[in-house]
Amino acid sequence: MRELTVRIRFLTICLGNQKINDGSGKFVFQRSPDNNIIFLASWHHSNMRMAAQLLNRFQSAVLDIHWDIHVDGKLKENKWHKNYYRTTKSSKLRYSLHEAFHPNQIIGINCLVPNEIADEDFWRLMSKAGQYKGLSPWKPGEFGFYDVVSIRPRRVLRNSDEQPSELEEYPPHS
Repeated sequence: MRELTVRIRFLTICLGNQKINDGSGKFVFQRSPDNNIIFLASWHHSNMRMAAQLLNRFQSAVLDIHWDIHVDGKLKENKWHKNYYRTTKSSKLRYSLHEAFHPNQIIGINCLVPNEIADEDFWRLMSKAGQYKGLSPWKPGEFGFYDVVSIRPRRVLRNSDEQPSELEEYPPHS
């Protein structure tokens, strides 16, 4: 097993799915007790099973990948997205506000990967998952499509203010 950090860049919006109980109707990302955004390991497991089936490889090995639920990424200052929908009865156009990772935003996901899955193969698995299913708490398969930016051995940041360069906005502003 080796500990890796995968950086993904969202191609489409990734929306939070937990409704705030303050009457505002807003949806946020699930949080850990220390207020970090989390993506459940079951979402990653589902994505990897589908990707392994698409590649016709590593079907049993992907079950041994262990996912850190904490997301390494920060929301933009304007973190809200209006998700428009039509009501079924009156066909009126309405919207709900969701906390969101926006297109071109890069986040990091940490995981333990079995040695039998090489880094190149893990890249292919993650790419297939991002292409066909995406990663979004709100309606996966409709939101949260991504591509893989990098896969590297995990490094622990000693200073919590220090940010890896991959988490900077993409493309870089000149």
